[in-house]
Amino acid sequence: MFIEKIKKQYNQGEPIFVEDILLMFSNFTRAYVFRLIKTAEQNGELVRFSRGVYFIPKKTLFGFSTLTSSIVANNKYITDGNSIYGVFSGLTLLNQFAVSSQVPNVIEIVTNNEATRKRVVDIDGMKFILRKSRFEITKENYNYYCLLQLFSELGDNPNLGDFAKQKIKKYIIENSIDRNELMKLAMKFPAQTLKNMIGSEVVNGTL
Repeated sequence: MFIEKIKKQYNQGEPIFVEDILLMFSNFTRAYVFRLIKTAEQNGELVRFSRGVYFIPKKTLFGFSTLTSSIVANNKYITDGNSIYGVFSGLTLLNQFAVSSQVPNVIEIVTNNEATRKRVVDIDGMKFILRKSRFEITKENYNYYCLLQLFSELGDNPNLGDFAKQKIKKYIIENSIDRNELMKLAMKFPAQTLKNMIGSEVVNGTL
């Protein structure tokens, strides 16, 4: 019953967090659920990736599949494939818009699933910087959040190259960004964010 219920909820090779397992079996004691997890591990039905993270193994030509730290972080802090509750920030975001070509040493994420202004977490030896979102990120507004976070990342040096401007314009058009909604959400960011956005002339020239 235990592993069958988990298999109905999760695909092979998908991160499964222990807190979610505890919620699924909330009618049992924590100690009993952990015993069930241990039994599933011993039977090869569940594999422990790192502390508090498991997955259902999948047989491949090269043996059993495994997870990566990036997949776990993406699932826990950005999206589970249905809901969206986070966005990349820092150099990762700047790279996406061709503002920078620097390779980030640490992946930065802004997420609903963090309660502090800044925290560093270690997932199986890989570090991630987490920041609490300024407002709730959803499937409906994450495109706006990405754009505002981008202009926030520019700080006091908002210079953009032509290629970056073209990428931002394309993003605005492809995601049907509404000017009024963008300006309303911009009020939740520091004043420098709005200043950078207006000063870039990208938004004025597109919306």
